[in-house]
Amino acid sequence: MKQNTRDNIIQAAKYLFQTQGYNKTGISQIIKESGAPKGSLYYHFPNGKEEIAIAAIDSVRLSVKAEIEHMLTSYDDPVEALTAQFNYVASTVLNRNHIDFRIGLLASESASASEGIREACKRAYQEWIAIISNYLIEKGYSKEQAEQNANLINILIEGAITMSVTYQDISYFKLLAERIQDILNKT
Repeated sequence: MKQNTRDNIIQAAKYLFQTQGYNKTGISQIIKESGAPKGSLYYHFPNGKEEIAIAAIDSVRLSVKAEIEHMLTSYDDPVEALTAQFNYVASTVLNRNHIDFRIGLLASESASASEGIREACKRAYQEWIAIISNYLIEKGYSKEQAEQNANLINILIEGAITMSVTYQDISYFKLLAERIQDILNKT
């Protein structure tokens, strides 16, 4: 039961952070949205909103890690695997029935004000990049090429998310899919 309450608080915070931002989200809103008693929030997160945000980032880190691993293990060809990843992210980014908390929003809004949030975002990005890099190494890329490409892919995904949300248009992911072969060229 306690884990369920903790998870409800995290899910409520992720929804509120995504829909209205970290700075505009208050503890009382998180309590109301989660249905948790006020004492439960402070029991699970004695350091308040920043601790909840870090837990939300960690939750996203793990779910995105699973998404990436699933895509990469489902395809032998890196171009096909990454195209599938782009298509998956594109299918969620504007889906109003599937509000998906992406850490880029929280990172850009809060990282300069909170070392804990910045570090949590950094850990997530590093983990996702490492997964892609290791996959590319397995597929014959040099360590340097794999690391550069993995970083570039992460940058491009984050940029495509931002552009898609701004323009309400997921065609940026189509552009990534069309150019991934050039990006992954081993020469």
